[in-house]
Amino acid sequence: MDGICENANCTVATTGKCLLSQPDPKDCPHFRSGSGVVETAPLAADAVKAGPEVLRLKKDGGRRFHLGNELGAEDAVEIMRARYTHLIGVLGSTDAGKTCLLSSLYLMASGGTLPAGFQFAGSLTLQAFEDRARGLREWEQGKLPAQLADHTILTDPRQPSLLHLAVRESTGDRRRLDLLLTDLPGEWTDNLVLRAANAAPFDFLQRADGIILVVDGTLLMSDERHIELQHMRQFVERLANEVKLSRDIPFVVLVSKSDEIEMQIPPAATELKGHIESLGFATTTISAAAFSRTPDETKSGTGVFEAVEALLTKAGANVSAPLANVDIGSSERTFQKFRA
Repeated sequence: MDGICENANCTVATTGKCLLSQPDPKDCPHFRSGSGVVETAPLAADAVKAGPEVLRLKKDGGRRFHLGNELGAEDAVEIMRARYTHLIGVLGSTDAGKTCLLSSLYLMASGGTLPAGFQFAGSLTLQAFEDRARGLREWEQGKLPAQLADHTILTDPRQPSLLHLAVRESTGDRRRLDLLLTDLPGEWTDNLVLRAANAAPFDFLQRADGIILVVDGTLLMSDERHIELQHMRQFVERLANEVKLSRDIPFVVLVSKSDEIEMQIPPAATELKGHIESLGFATTTISAAAFSRTPDETKSGTGVFEAVEALLTKAGANVSAPLANVDIGSSERTFQKFRA
């Protein structure tokens, strides 16, 4: 073939098959001819209207670099076409600790402190992660700030925000896991509880490999625990009945801020686990401390990556098979549920 593909994961030069399943590899936007000219299809009308914000391949064949901001559903589709990508919904009430969980996972990955056997393998949303972790880098007198993360605000309140993180096994087959994690405002949870008609924004979770339901451990140990427990029960019921999540999607009830309650599992969290299981979902409860206020007793990051591992294990994800055995060509499983 007279040309090359700019996608580092593509093997069209040796196999003749396009990674994005284009019948003619020359129709792929990543294909560059032997003359050094990038051969691309004409831009769609809506892309032209978008103006300079649309990423384009230059005629000199220069590579494209992602801006590093949050991803949308269309970006997710392109990633999923390239390799199996695990979509994990991180859900919960306002101030439950969802953004802290994501920031902790990122800082552990980028800082080389993931659990033994795993290492950071890159991210397409580095800037988005850094924006969320900025406040955590500004401690006063060695103490964590009272507000660890800013409240999540979406650019488009109707579309999910997705963060990408890849990890790789550090030994053996050095298998790679690509993760897409949601960062949704707590208002989405409240709106779904209030009205079943607000289920549509959650439809993308029908493709999810797992759900991390973040609940504030300190709240579940307070006098307000019954209110939060009922709120979460109703929320999961909406996910089951209105969003119509498949019962083979596993849940993790992640008890956040557990360092402030001596890493206990509150009885209310156990009740919530039982309720979710009664709806037909396999469920695990994990105590977590994304950023510990008592580091001498509880290490920051405790339980965070364990929640991800629990979901991938229960979902029967491609953790046990080398990437060489994953059929990327038959990409229906990787993005079909986004089509509906």
